[in-house]
Amino acid sequence: MEEHEYQAMYDVESSHWWFVSRRLFVNVFLSAVWRRQPPRVIADIGAGTGGMAHVLSQYGKVIGIEPHKTARKLAEKRGVILRNGTAERTGLTARSVDAVCFFDVLYHQGIHDRSALCEAYRVLRPGGWLVITDCAFPWLAGPHDRAVFGRERYMLPALLRKVRAAGFSIHTKTYMFFLLFPWVAVKRLIDRVLPGRERGSDVVPASAAVNRAGVFINRLEALGLPFVSYPWGTSLFILARKKGGV
Repeated sequence: MEEHEYQAMYDVESSHWWFVSRRLFVNVFLSAVWRRQPPRVIADIGAGTGGMAHVLSQYGKVIGIEPHKTARKLAEKRGVILRNGTAERTGLTARSVDAVCFFDVLYHQGIHDRSALCEAYRVLRPGGWLVITDCAFPWLAGPHDRAVFGRERYMLPALLRKVRAAGFSIHTKTYMFFLLFPWVAVKRLIDRVLPGRERGSDVVPASAAVNRAGVFINRLEALGLPFVSYPWGTSLFILARKKGGV
């Protein structure tokens, strides 16, 4: 990402409706599985400024990996210490962690998603978990994706094929931000048609009213996540597992 994007993310990550909602969605999925048998060690790969550390630390020890020095320094401000490493070369030893998380990481330029998934498989213990969130639907790409150096937005079936090819079995798959998808889709189309509408990153402060509305709508959506695989959304979620005894 552009350097200033890390500061922008750090500034709004605790309060912006999108980040709050993503933490909510992830916690809904993980609590359903990990409350019964929590992982001992969790690797947060491409941890950014450490915004997911609090959610993950409820379940086990978190090892954050992040290649960008600016992001690591910002994470330190919130008390999160990250190691230097990449998605393809984490620096972790084989079979040393119980879960690997990629939160909106694989779609970035400079990351080879297949190699990152193979690295995740290598460092996971048998039976370990793979957690992925990422950006969905290629036609939703816009100025924000360019600002954060997005390579491609995924269709869920395409990313599932890559996850399976790396040796994982799928436990949960769905799109997220389903209820807000029509609004985002219309906004993206308007931004393309009307001159001067396109701007940079979407990581900007939102008003209190917008934040409340966004979180409220996504809390409603979260009620269905344990029971429904949503057919569309601006993001996707995959929970997969390394086969035991491998």
